[in-house]
Amino acid sequence: MRFASMQMVMVSVAVGMATGIGGVASASVLSDWNVIVRNDLVSSSEVDGSALIGGNLFGTSNYAVQGVTAATGDGIAIAGDIASGNIQINNGGNLRIGGSVLSTVNFNGGGTQINDAGVGAIVSNAFAQVNAISSYLWGLTPNGTLDGAGNMNAVPTLIDGQLVAVYSITQAQINSLGQLNLNIGSADSVIINFTPDGAGLANFVAPPNFVGGLANQSLSDRILWNIPGATDVQTNNTFNGALLAPDADLRVLGGGINGSVVVDSISQQDAEIRRFTYTGFVPSPGAGAIMVLGGLMAARRRR
Repeated sequence: MRFASMQMVMVSVAVGMATGIGGVASASVLSDWNVIVRNDLVSSSEVDGSALIGGNLFGTSNYAVQGVTAATGDGIAIAGDIASGNIQINNGGNLRIGGSVLSTVNFNGGGTQINDAGVGAIVSNAFAQVNAISSYLWGLTPNGTLDGAGNMNAVPTLIDGQLVAVYSITQAQINSLGQLNLNIGSADSVIINFTPDGAGLANFVAPPNFVGGLANQSLSDRILWNIPGATDVQTNNTFNGALLAPDADLRVLGGGINGSVVVDSISQQDAEIRRFTYTGFVPSPGAGAIMVLGGLMAARRRR
């Protein structure tokens, strides 16, 4: 009876997790927000879509330049303060804020300030969803290869009706390359699980240069870089694809990023983060339940 009861608890937990994953699959947090930052964001540039910030915002910068992407209508949702600089929120986007406005905010095309102490919870929920997505994607079996000339080719796997190319690439592999050339082929989505160096650095400062599919801006919303082990990410040429590095500080030194960005903090943003929010493969309803239930049952059997 005790084991049966434990099974019921496990199923309940798994169903709860599946509900969360399912919500991601149907209305991904990665398409709702162009940028999600757990802590502070320091910027001298712009974000084309909506930004969700758990800490404070520093610097003169623009948001929702190409439109509001958040379903809430927010150009910026921030748990902390607008701490410095001149902030522009465009296209009727709102400022949803848990802290204080200590500098200038201009609303272009409408929009208003909404004081909301619950923004921190929105950030926490977003990161819970992102971590679930990242963990699931990290567990996918690679079907792609990277050769010594930097060419990326895959035989995509059909998952939930999508042909998904999955790569597992390390910092050590790309350090010696002059280029990364993605052949997207028949893939609907491309997942690149990337392992940083031993210090936690994912360094995309050229070289290598991105060519082929990685240089095609129109493919950006179908490519996702999953870097859960990074503590530091650097880019200086145009970076195409969503960037998931939830424990990392990001420095955008030039070129800009075409895609959704989820990081712990942004300490330097000198180039745009553009509105190519991710619309590719994410786990389907039930996938999370299978993973969680399997893990819980295995843990139970080991006792």
